Amino acid sequence: MKAKHDPEQVTQPLEVARQALYIGGASAVPGTVIGAFYGTIRTQTPVLFSIVSGAQWFAIGSTFWGIRTSVLNHAGLLNWWNLTRGAPVYPRTDLNPTTSDKVRASALAGGLTGFNLGLLFRGPRNVIPGTIMFTLFGWAGQHGYNYLDAKNSSEIQERARGEAKPKENFMQKIAKSKWSPMQVLTDDDYENMMQEKLLRVEAQIAVIDDKIDALKKQAFELETQRKMKEMQEQGQTTK
Repeated sequence: MKAKHDPEQVTQPLEVARQALYIGGASAVPGTVIGAFYGTIRTQTPVLFSIVSGAQWFAIGSTFWGIRTSVLNHAGLLNWWNLTRGAPVYPRTDLNPTTSDKVRASALAGGLTGFNLGLLFRGPRNVIPGTIMFTLFGWAGQHGYNYLDAKNSSEIQERARGEAKPKENFMQKIAKSKWSPMQVLTDDDYENMMQEKLLRVEAQIAVIDDKIDALKKQAFELETQRKMKEMQEQGQTTK
């Protein structure tokens, strides 16, 4: 049966839940590893500690992503709700969220996650600190992601236009520091340096050639003087 609405205008809650479970599962992996490591060092029950840690990370990841996705797809979820009640479906306004929208969604999701899980796992005393910290985590994390995404997009556009600069490795970055005793040379710099050295060698060869010519001239003059002296001596002997 053909749908009477555009599927792109409706966000299914099950799709939001599915994405949240995926993110929660991915978060549980490092949480379990960290819990196992910490539990082995500090507790007598490392297996139990790792399981609890993995469960907490799963709850944090899935809750955060579920709230964030819901905020970014609020119009689509509203259309789904209207569709279940037979109300009209309106064109969505959340299909292309801006970076500011993503920052607000991440900060809100972080705050609600810190509030709910702080109350559940740590008790009422940790609600306010958890809310503040998770809000900051969501805000800072989204800003960091936006920065890296913009930088990567800029590099892709530069490569497409053929304007991309070659990436520098760690040693090249160190060598470019004003405190480094090393220096990074490009092909042109290396060629210029070799040309300067070649010119210095040619100048030294020219100086040596001049000295050789001077020595040859001096030797020729000495030989001439010696021959003249011999001729004079022979003339005196003949007389």
